[in-house]
Amino acid sequence: MKYSFTCLVLSLFFVITTVQAVEVDVLFSDRYRPHVEAVQGLKQGVRADDVRLFSIDKRRDLAEMMEQLQRIKERKPDLLVVVGEDALQAAISLNTGIPTVSMMSMSLRATLQNKISLTGVDLRPSPIVVSAELTHQLTKGATVISYYNPALSNAYIEEAKAAFKKEGLLLIAKPWPEHDVQKSVNESMKDANCYWMQMEYQSVNPDTLRLLFGLAKKGKNLVGLSGKYVRAGALLAWTPQPRKIGEQASILANRILAGEDPVKIPLQHPTEMKLSVRTADTREVGENE
Repeated sequence: MKYSFTCLVLSLFFVITTVQAVEVDVLFSDRYRPHVEAVQGLKQGVRADDVRLFSIDKRRDLAEMMEQLQRIKERKPDLLVVVGEDALQAAISLNTGIPTVSMMSMSLRATLQNKISLTGVDLRPSPIVVSAELTHQLTKGATVISYYNPALSNAYIEEAKAAFKKEGLLLIAKPWPEHDVQKSVNESMKDANCYWMQMEYQSVNPDTLRLLFGLAKKGKNLVGLSGKYVRAGALLAWTPQPRKIGEQASILANRILAGEDPVKIPLQHPTEMKLSVRTADTREVGENE
């Protein structure tokens, strides 16, 4: 009788622990150091019994991403974390039905929450932080020009316009023209004080970079995308910190694992980014939280 009772207790314990086990699956490229650092930050904070890593051998291999994602879908984890642009696009294409957290993607935007069960941390600095810093660097009432892709950045730009207005700055943002970008940007910058680069592929097009740094050499202020832009002549830039983004994403992951709906959790900007400001010796001079 005592033996049977012990077996029953052990069986119940096994069932309970099996039911309560929480699995988080992570899709990323282990050949790309920022992704690895972001995953390290995530693992440090996420509250899960099992964090399984599904990596690909090289970046921008969407076919391999889709294969790994199919394996994840078959496992049916409690949560999926996608790291980087390709992983996010794969998750949108396959639509696993698994609650998803995205990090380290340039194209993360609120409209994607209408397609899949998604939330996450993007790579852009908070417009409130950007406008506040520019008030220290530019004259009051300064005009800032920015070109953007409405499909990717419309909500972010609207958020920025409100933040800039509150700080007494004027943000004039225009969609990228289909033709003659150089002419359009040069005309916009004639009476403007500053150009703000958006985190989009068009911004880092070699022709666009030559144009913008040419303007910087002529005395126009440029807000770049990372510290290396400041070393090349930009006025200032915020550099994403992958490990910190991973830690921030783990907080979102824990909220979802506790029962919250990802779609009802607003997308977030990184809470910690390294601010680089051009000085006489172009040192990096601070960190925003």
